[in-house]
Amino acid sequence: MNFIDVALVSLSMSADSMTVGATDGICEPNMSKVKLFLIPTTFGFFQFTMPVIGYFIGYSWKNQLEAYIPWIAFALLTLLSLKSIIEWIKERKETKNNPDGVGEVCKRLTPLEILTQGIATSIDALCIGFVYLDQSIPDAMLIFGIIGISTFCLSLLTTFLGKKIGNKLIKWAGLVAGIVFFATGLKILLEGIL
Repeated sequence: MNFIDVALVSLSMSADSMTVGATDGICEPNMSKVKLFLIPTTFGFFQFTMPVIGYFIGYSWKNQLEAYIPWIAFALLTLLSLKSIIEWIKERKETKNNPDGVGEVCKRLTPLEILTQGIATSIDALCIGFVYLDQSIPDAMLIFGIIGISTFCLSLLTTFLGKKIGNKLIKWAGLVAGIVFFATGLKILLEGIL
């Protein structure tokens, strides 16, 4: 097991979760501490769990699943993107009548939305399980654990940073969230089909 390779894989697997976590922080700058930890915990859990599932599915199903994984992630993130943009447009229309121009542009994240984000940003991690089929079970679980912990730590950092700058960007947060979700889904799709 090469720890430099594992660290690089962990960082790249965390990128989508970091982006979505930052967007969540921007969208909900007054989120509770519980939610601040729930978001990266969810992302870290799924970034650990998906490779484990992929590992145990094995090569017998690799060819059948590999073609669909990017499309599933793209579809889920596109739905989140459309939802964010539609809510942003509705809020912008509502705040036009508000002389202060102040309104709640982003809705509070629900646990179901956080769960959907966790699944959508980690579904491509199923393939990582296939990559490590040559490792023993303990070594593979260690690698997947490192990926999950890295994702948790980096997502916590970006969610916290997004939360800190959220009040400055709240007017545009819904649009930014929609664009980020779509771009992340498109990135996963393009990486999967190219």
